[in-house]
Amino acid sequence: MSKKVCKKCVLDSDIPDITINEDSGLCHFCETYIPMSPQEKEGYLARMEELFEEYKGRGKYDVIFALSGGKDSSYTLYKLKKEYPFLKVLAVQFDNGFISDRAIVNAKKMCEITGSDYFKLTMEKEVLYDTFRKAAESYDAFSNIAKYRASDICNTCISIIKQKLIEEAIVQKVPFIMFAFTSGQSQNPIINLPANLIKWSRNLFEKQLQKIGIDDRDEVFLIKKDVIENVGEDTPIMLHPLCLWDYDEDMILETIVEIGWNPPDINDSNSTNCTLNSFACYNHLEKYDIHPYAFDIAGIVRSGDMSREEGLEKLHRELSLPLIKEAAKKLKIKVKNS
Repeated sequence: MSKKVCKKCVLDSDIPDITINEDSGLCHFCETYIPMSPQEKEGYLARMEELFEEYKGRGKYDVIFALSGGKDSSYTLYKLKKEYPFLKVLAVQFDNGFISDRAIVNAKKMCEITGSDYFKLTMEKEVLYDTFRKAAESYDAFSNIAKYRASDICNTCISIIKQKLIEEAIVQKVPFIMFAFTSGQSQNPIINLPANLIKWSRNLFEKQLQKIGIDDRDEVFLIKKDVIENVGEDTPIMLHPLCLWDYDEDMILETIVEIGWNPPDINDSNSTNCTLNSFACYNHLEKYDIHPYAFDIAGIVRSGDMSREEGLEKLHRELSLPLIKEAAKKLKIKVKNS
């Protein structure tokens, strides 16, 4: 059977569990998709404003913000502080051992521009390299839903960031944690994190780490158990405002470049900050024959924030072989035909 591509988004019939309706030409996601209405988005934004007003000023920081130094997180921080200048923000950049020098400069620059405090979260590089190598060599450590939305390497990296930001928010009694997730990455703009959900997420990630061969006894990656045990009723709330704002890559780049953000010095079609991303995509395609950005891009196209043509072009853009080789060398993994 020849491959069929959804007429509305970019998903195709070669992706496991994706079906294309013969009559409509739509994948089952597009057939059942109901976009968030402008009224719903306004409702969520109004609720965020209410939460900001309710919790602001209770501690040193109001928000712990995941700042990669890439375009989306840089824009989100800028717009956040422009819309809500009263928020006290601690921007945390996770140095996973593959963050480009320019991404670090950009992150610090955005913190200066927005009046946010900057903190670089660092870990031993060899420990990170070993973890990412084992993630690359593993199969099915993550659920299909997670596996379809990111590579095994990126799922591991993102989970580490989430664990440590939640931990920091609990310790510092910060009410909000914020990520720059697009509509293709998250459809839920406001997520309450009660103690039982935090504990569940920690246990789940611990099992996923064990499945790839990592025993995090020292809780380097995981939320420390004593932190969870001592958490009170005021647990943090996770926010994703970018999925509520208009998303246009050209507009985002134009906005942040104008205020001093420098375009990336890495040739990666899907990342403006991480030199591991090309290898992570290559590895995921080799293992599962699924592009890890397919569902993200499909979601953005489905929501109307990106044209289908642009999405298909972005999805099929050639990966950077030099970046793949560079990352493979650090991880001590042999790349085919290299």
